[in-house]
Amino acid sequence: MNRNWLKIIAAISMTIDHLGYIVLNYFEATPAIDFCYTCFRSIGRVAYVLFAFMIVQGFMKTSNLKKYFFRLLAYATFIEFFILLFAIYTKDFSPLLRLNVIWSFVFGLGALMLLKSSKLGIRLLVIPIVFLAEFLNLSYGAYGVLMILFFAIYQNPLTQLLFLTGLNLLFIEYPLFALINRPDLAKYTGVEVIQWFSLAAFIFIFLYNGKKGKYNMKWFFYIFYPAHLGVIYGVFYLLNR
Repeated sequence: MNRNWLKIIAAISMTIDHLGYIVLNYFEATPAIDFCYTCFRSIGRVAYVLFAFMIVQGFMKTSNLKKYFFRLLAYATFIEFFILLFAIYTKDFSPLLRLNVIWSFVFGLGALMLLKSSKLGIRLLVIPIVFLAEFLNLSYGAYGVLMILFFAIYQNPLTQLLFLTGLNLLFIEYPLFALINRPDLAKYTGVEVIQWFSLAAFIFIFLYNGKKGKYNMKWFFYIFYPAHLGVIYGVFYLLNR
């Protein structure tokens, strides 16, 4: 399975997740709607892991790391501008930073660039970046940045799976925090324990052959991400008319 297929699978997973998060929340809660919501969001847990994996692949394979970083930064800013316009229209500013998952990629890639430095002082700046991602309530926060860091430090897929399992134990309520009766320490609680489905992404990572693929899909995600959000929010708008 090449990189192009990983991008497509991640995009499909993300779309299903956002349909559940945005559209299904419109409907009145019923057992059927709740079941569909849980299924959609569970499938969506695969997306971030695959995108984080591909951010690391880009970090290792790009010929111009600074250009890659600033392109991602500019893209995150571009997406955030339209989220801001939507927030002004709806008078709901809660999605700012939190909805735009590209910020997590920017922080993760930035942390990797710092970690690459030979100077210890610069490498230690990774720590405040991780905390800042959580403080700003970015999508996936510290959890998402640490995932990118682990995927870069440990290249073996099995080792990556084990570290993601450990990361899940430290951020998800069940089973660790539930056992010690401290669910308040967990990032993902209640229905959010479906974050454990993130491990399913390794079905595809284990099949990855390290190749780019026949077609150049470099700009695929850059176009698909805002397009799919625009369509989904358009549907949401029509449902609320």
